[in-house]
Amino acid sequence: MHRFLISTMAISVLILSAALAWATVEAPKELTLQPPASIKATKTFVAFPHAKHEAAKLDCKTCHHTWDSKADIMKCSSSGCHDQPGKKGENAYYTAFHFKKSDGSCLGCHKAMKKQGKNVPVACKQCHPKK
Repeated sequence: MHRFLISTMAISVLILSAALAWATVEAPKELTLQPPASIKATKTFVAFPHAKHEAAKLDCKTCHHTWDSKADIMKCSSSGCHDQPGKKGENAYYTAFHFKKSDGSCLGCHKAMKKQGKNVPVACKQCHPKK
């Protein structure tokens, strides 16, 4: 019985530690989304209100789909993620933000929210304002 109690307490401490580590991820409140240096931007960079997305209680893994809750969170433009040019393909930078059939992309998620009556940007110029 004593071993069971100690084992249960040890497992509880590990679970609590993991939960606290995940909950304490510090994300920038505002950031600018821009392509990697190897990709020429055709529109203005996007001011991304990270704090609004946190306030909406979105799961970090919706956008950061390769994150394992342990390692540092990578940018979409990081090598091996969405760092390829073009508009098609899983690793295309454009796809990460504009794939309409995926709730993991900005536009896909916003279109789904718009159908629910939420006031979210879905037009190009709403995210990419003219200079």
